[in-house]
Amino acid sequence: MKDDIVYTLLKPYDNDKMEQRGDSLYEAGEISDLCRKFYHAFALCSKYHKFNTAVPIFQEILKDGSEDSLERLFQINAASELTMIQRYQGHIEKSMLTAIDALQRFTLEEAQTDQMALESYIRLGTFIGDGMVATGDYDEAEKQFQEFYQLSCDMQSSVLRQAEWYPRHFELFEIIIRAYTTSGEYERVLPWVKRCEDTAEAYYNSAEFKNMPHITTQYVEGYLAGAQICKAIAMENLGRPEEAAEAYSNYLKSDMAHTIIGRINRAFYLSANHRYREAAVMFQSLDKALAVYSPSISLDWIHEYYLPKFEANLHAGCRDSALVQATKICETLDSTLTNYMHDEGSKLGHIYASLKKEEKIIEQEERIILQRTWGLSIFLVLVIGFFITYTIRNRRHSRRLAEVKAVQERIENELRIARDIQMSMVPHVFPQHNGLDMHALMEPAKEVGGDLYGYVIIDNKLYFAVGDVSGKGIPASLFMAQVTRLFHTLADEALMPAEICTIMNKELSGEDNVNGMFVTMFVGRLDMQTGHLHFCNAGHNPPVIGCGTQDAHFLEMESNAPIGLWPDLEYIGEEIDTIKGQQLLVYTDGLNEAENPEQQQLGDDHMLSILRDNRFASTKQIIERLETEVKNHRQDAIPSDDLTMLCISLN
Repeated sequence: MKDDIVYTLLKPYDNDKMEQRGDSLYEAGEISDLCRKFYHAFALCSKYHKFNTAVPIFQEILKDGSEDSLERLFQINAASELTMIQRYQGHIEKSMLTAIDALQRFTLEEAQTDQMALESYIRLGTFIGDGMVATGDYDEAEKQFQEFYQLSCDMQSSVLRQAEWYPRHFELFEIIIRAYTTSGEYERVLPWVKRCEDTAEAYYNSAEFKNMPHITTQYVEGYLAGAQICKAIAMENLGRPEEAAEAYSNYLKSDMAHTIIGRINRAFYLSANHRYREAAVMFQSLDKALAVYSPSISLDWIHEYYLPKFEANLHAGCRDSALVQATKICETLDSTLTNYMHDEGSKLGHIYASLKKEEKIIEQEERIILQRTWGLSIFLVLVIGFFITYTIRNRRHSRRLAEVKAVQERIENELRIARDIQMSMVPHVFPQHNGLDMHALMEPAKEVGGDLYGYVIIDNKLYFAVGDVSGKGIPASLFMAQVTRLFHTLADEALMPAEICTIMNKELSGEDNVNGMFVTMFVGRLDMQTGHLHFCNAGHNPPVIGCGTQDAHFLEMESNAPIGLWPDLEYIGEEIDTIKGQQLLVYTDGLNEAENPEQQQLGDDHMLSILRDNRFASTKQIIERLETEVKNHRQDAIPSDDLTMLCISLN
């Protein structure tokens, strides 16, 4: 490996300062605007999980050719990130075409000048094989997989950073094994699982293992666990239930089994094992959690997620849930097919001209369309039959319409009561302390919501918290109540913010969290005499400090995970010597992501400009001004998220 320039400039392990670092390098003339955009898009994915927002930026980076060697290395990495997003959002053909285009534009020789670029180049080649599997061209896909897997093996001896090579190498196993599993090529799954297991064993026995960072071993264990669940699914479908049960048992011992992706895998295995009731419950718990990944409904996402979910509910006898799922698929099927044909028609011409493999491309595209047509036709026959059965059944219950309306009115009344109860759980009277000025506001987007704030005073210490539960409505409000109770209980014990977050995470994550809910949270402990602030940020929006001055800026913080996703995490706390004379604003994304009728967000920049360009006499004035700005920005649009703000000032 000749150089490591992209990794040195990017510092991908330091997400918190990603955008600022890119802007600084650009202003210093060390990188171009194209490279600077990569910093911002990469941060949107790794730091904020806003994949849909990152996609057009990556596409813009790849739009034009470049002769600059550094820009081309960044473009290789941009193509790799874009391909991965498209694939995991269910757009197999888009990801394949992006990868094909990249491998035509960039050579292996230039990728080999930089470790990160070469790892991205290998990922692109592997995703092309993934697309070949989707077309049914299994032999060509196997050749593609073997070629780029061997390329990854060959580069190991020359890489500068073994700790980064291992996760990318094991990622190849994940792509290959999942491609074959999803396509039902179970005989092809097992050799790659064996290769993954052997490579993992070699990693644990290697001389460098004891010096590897813990995060590297976590990646290896995660990908190995992914191989185990695919092995379980393959064994079950190959009529080897004892080996399937053993592989599934091994999978359940891993941390990955309790993540969002892990629960999807478990649902697939339970369906393969004909445990449809358990699979249906597992699928039901995933919808809100999956919103983090922003999947859009594509033909591949219908095939890989929504159809298995429909079948699990149907076989489990959950007819109402199956009807909801079938209706959702049918409602979007027309637009999905139209978009699919438009995308494939426009991109087919590009591949035809660039790859010089006209007949092969046409043959693959015809195979895709034929497969989708037959698959969707069979599905529609099932749905139509289901609808007929459901309609007959529904007629028998038409006389209950009046009862349903009465129940609806009762529910609406109970929701109003629930809103009053929830609003009573957050304080509306704020502490009176010499020099302290504090005010807060919470506005749920629906009758009840998932935002929260609160405070506890112990001696001269002010504990305060702002949180945002995943999802909205009744489930979020119930989770919010649990989080609020835990915060007050732990704050009463005078624990540090990081300890509070660690204990809350242990209580809220794991098997008991069947709905997969989580909460982002900012917890602070303010010494009201000295102004010293201890705090812990659990995946929450960065607060703004210095409101009402030109120095107002987002607080730079340690990147902790949201609370409730993974058990046994140790949260990291931070501190500021004093915030005296500075107004601190903590808020939820209902503020900066408030949307107008055109779905344009208020945005971080506009929010900062409001806080910098105005002078405020009190924290209440800050809250009221921002509330007015949000209402003016929304115009007549229905709020899409709960809005919560808490502002503190200490003189």
